[in-house]
Amino acid sequence: MSWSGRRLLVNFVANSGDPRGREVMGSRGGEQGFEPPTDIYETSDAIVARVEIAGMSAEEIRLSLDESSGRLTISGNREDPAREEPRRYVNVEIDCGEFMRVVQLPRPVDVSAAQAGYDRGFLVVRLPLRAHEEAQPRNVPIG
Repeated sequence: MSWSGRRLLVNFVANSGDPRGREVMGSRGGEQGFEPPTDIYETSDAIVARVEIAGMSAEEIRLSLDESSGRLTISGNREDPAREEPRRYVNVEIDCGEFMRVVQLPRPVDVSAAQAGYDRGFLVVRLPLRAHEEAQPRNVPIG
């Protein structure tokens, strides 16, 4: 199902008066989680990941980088601030609950120089490119 189709279904469920509201669509947060919108781009000296995850503090976001696989993982749990009060949805578009975004980096990066900042709902991770080492010719013994 496409995202637009999923949104229509969420809107239909929300408008139908179903008291379960959001829980009917597990992909809107809930148990299955969600992937926040992410931009990945490369500059002359770094790979940058910009992730939209408003409504959280920097302490609630987990960030890990696996140098051997070249994967950046961003995860956390965005709480629904009004989860305790009864309500009837008219529209549901803001994902809440567990989230995870795994990014396969296109080039090797210098993990020790990685920087991350969180401001106004955006996490920005800057990963400097690893300096290219000149390939040296070498002899390979035949066994």
